[in-house]
Amino acid sequence: MASKSRMRRTSFCFFIILCAAVLTVQAFGLLDSSDWRLQDGHYQKGGLVSPEIYVIGIDEETMEAYGSWQSWSRRGTAALLEALGQDPLTAPAVIGLDIGFFGEGTEEDDQALAEAAARAGNVVVTSYASFGREVEEGEGGTFSSKDAVATYEVPYDGLRPHVAYGFSNVPVDRDGIVRHSLYSLSLGEGQTAYSFATEIYRRYTGSLPEPVAEGVTSGYIPFAGQPFEFYGSETAGLSFSKVVSGEIPPELFAGSIVLVGPYTTGMMDAYYTAVRHDMPMYGVEIHANILQAFLDGEQKKEAGLFWRLSATAAMMGLVLAAVLLLPLQYAAAAAAVLLLLYWAGSEKAYELGCILPLVYPLSGSALLFAGHILMRYLGERQEKKRLEKIFGRYVSKEVASSIVKGGEDALKLGGQKRDVAVLFVDIRDFTPMSEALPPETVVEILNRYLELTTRAVFANKGTVDKFIGDATMAIYNAPLDLEDYVFRAVKTGLDMRAAAEGLAKELAAVTDRKIGFGVGIDCGEVVVGNIGTSLRMDYTAIGSTVNTAARLEAQAKAGEVVVSQAVYDRLKGRIRAECLGRQKLKGIAEETCIYQVVGVIDEE
Repeated sequence: MASKSRMRRTSFCFFIILCAAVLTVQAFGLLDSSDWRLQDGHYQKGGLVSPEIYVIGIDEETMEAYGSWQSWSRRGTAALLEALGQDPLTAPAVIGLDIGFFGEGTEEDDQALAEAAARAGNVVVTSYASFGREVEEGEGGTFSSKDAVATYEVPYDGLRPHVAYGFSNVPVDRDGIVRHSLYSLSLGEGQTAYSFATEIYRRYTGSLPEPVAEGVTSGYIPFAGQPFEFYGSETAGLSFSKVVSGEIPPELFAGSIVLVGPYTTGMMDAYYTAVRHDMPMYGVEIHANILQAFLDGEQKKEAGLFWRLSATAAMMGLVLAAVLLLPLQYAAAAAAVLLLLYWAGSEKAYELGCILPLVYPLSGSALLFAGHILMRYLGERQEKKRLEKIFGRYVSKEVASSIVKGGEDALKLGGQKRDVAVLFVDIRDFTPMSEALPPETVVEILNRYLELTTRAVFANKGTVDKFIGDATMAIYNAPLDLEDYVFRAVKTGLDMRAAAEGLAKELAAVTDRKIGFGVGIDCGEVVVGNIGTSLRMDYTAIGSTVNTAARLEAQAKAGEVVVSQAVYDRLKGRIRAECLGRQKLKGIAEETCIYQVVGVIDEE
């Protein structure tokens, strides 16, 4: 019990350390990229693109028709605005140009674009911010730095009065994936710049999107469209050139939001996004997704660090309780249910607008359960080694290993009837010899004797039941089944007799007394099991067979192996034995015939 209690304390400490390690890794964001990617697969499934939003692409077909973008961008864009607004009744509600018209161009082109934008009256173009580090002086002369807008590019002077504009910057996460958008930027001196999508929304609805109006400066993009879905398809979409030529009728865009932007790889405006890691999405469609999130009110907010850590800690705490309080099979089921509930719950939380971490709570819980399995394995291994060590004092290593591996089925402790062979052996005339020799010598002789008898028992697969002074008791066919166990018991006695001669020679320098063993063996049914009290118990055998073997050992002289009639009957034809006649053994009412084993016929 103490061992199990100690193992539980060790496991609990290990689990607490593991939980603390996972929370530390999460606090420092060491696995954020993995978490983001798992969130992408779980949360970002796309959806239906808004019928209010169209994307007109400056695609390969357009570039082939008009040539280099730099040569016609402003004049061509003016032509597009004219085509879209030729009938006020079918004109788009807002036209968003994901194009940066910075700096002066040719006077003719600049004027054409400005006049077309003025006539349309509903155009939003892009600005662009670049960032740097801003140094601030703090209290006590200390300094700190923070990200700040270093430069802010706006449309050229002639265009600016006729359009609204918002910055096109979209942040890219550390792993190169677009998942977030900026809603607003502080330009200093109380000035605020809004994003391209925010300005389009404001022009379309007359107010700022809810999160922007509440002062939120950035957010998570819930992608509604996959790449090319706002545009039409990868092979056939709303081409800039087709709209200008009239091949695509402007009536298609009546009252809607039209976004115009690069749709060709040569214009370097494509990014990998949370909704697809294997196919880039053009920047204009990213803005379309942000805009649709505003229109649908689908604003997602990532939980703060405290709540993310709390979610991980709560999940791991529940799994910890399961593995510590429940049996393994139930703990595994409970852990699996908890993981599934968190997975499903995180999706529901996402629908409600909250983004929960996935990698940290799920992998942390999985690691915790795996750690439980490991600790359990190590504990069982340690317990097996302890049991092997204990049983190794009584049986051979092979038998001890089999007992431990077999567990309760092998031991069947608690008392059972078994047919066994029982052997008793002791040193003849040990008591007078111990009185005549120094204590150290007596202990040395006894230890050498016990070593010899134990080795002989183990060599024949027997179990050393106990040492009783200078006597040794061994049983065969318990606790494990043993083939030919009666013969093995007799063979053990003969091995002891042979080894006694060698031991006597070795101890000649210690004592001049001759060392001799008397061995008694009987076989039959006994009761074996744990016998004793809750404070002290031993695995042993009880019954008349045990008593008879002890009485036979008392009848044996030095160098004799004495067996009962039952042993002789079972091994008749395999051993050479001399009948010592019928004798009355102490404690046994009837006389019994006993035999002295001389040798083994199989060995001749």
